[in-house]
Amino acid sequence: MEETKLTRKEQAAETKQLLFDTALKLLDEKEFDKITIRDIVAAAGVSIGTFYNYYNTKLDVYYETYIIADEYFETVVKKDLAEYTEPVEKLLHFFDAYARYSSEVTSLDLTRILYNSANKCFDRSSDTGMHPLLTSILEEGMEQGVFRTEKTALWLGQFLMISVRGQVYHWCTNDGSYNLRQAVAEHIRMLLPIVLAD
Repeated sequence: MEETKLTRKEQAAETKQLLFDTALKLLDEKEFDKITIRDIVAAAGVSIGTFYNYYNTKLDVYYETYIIADEYFETVVKKDLAEYTEPVEKLLHFFDAYARYSSEVTSLDLTRILYNSANKCFDRSSDTGMHPLLTSILEEGMEQGVFRTEKTALWLGQFLMISVRGQVYHWCTNDGSYNLRQAVAEHIRMLLPIVLAD
């Protein structure tokens, strides 16, 4: 049987994915501070030079999570939102998905790594994924007269994300000792009077 050869681009994507998957697996085995780039490349069976073809630091490997999160929101969450007709329901579902992703799809250890002051990925700009999806929910609600219009949808989205991230950070610092999805749902319901039109 003839083997299909991968293109260079496909091989590069596979290698990058291997490094990411290996780094996540190591995080299940030991603390982030104890993981080295040498550990990652040894477990992945690649050279250190190969690592640096894709990432500058070990933290950059874990930041790859944001690309995966954006893909998840663009495909899974966006599809789920189509089942809702009311903008408020969509907003609640969006933040439930965010809490679920932070606590169930990823892990407490990974979320802790991502929630640091040096992480510039929180304010990344993208044409697809999490942030544009939230903005579209808010824009739809504004057009329907459900959400306030004194501020832009982008501003309201940033306001809500900053607030909910505070809840996620609190969950991290409390070792994930409570149900994040329930806490975020309550948090958003408390914030609704601020974003709802009079």
